[in-house]
Amino acid sequence: MEERQELYCHNCGKYVQFNVDMSLNGNHVLECPNCGHEHCRVVKDGIITGDRWDSRNQTFAISINQTAFTTCSTYATTTSVTMYASWMNITCAC
Repeated sequence: MEERQELYCHNCGKYVQFNVDMSLNGNHVLECPNCGHEHCRVVKDGIITGDRWDSRNQTFAISINQTAFTTCSTYATTTSVTMYASWMNITCAC
């Protein structure tokens, strides 16, 4: 059995509807039929919840792999090490 459900697409500014199987559970991607924006929603017993499991198609989303390490040099001045450590949000024990 399916049930028609609705959610708001902030990308195109419209409410969109989906036919959802009432036995559906888990993480699902719902694509807006108007603009193609993907909504990553958790579905519980066929009900689209407000819970998001991922973000897609967002121009402001940034993914960064970061490794923090500190290198101290006898040539570095105290100011440059302090500024670097502040920028990296770390503490340098030089």
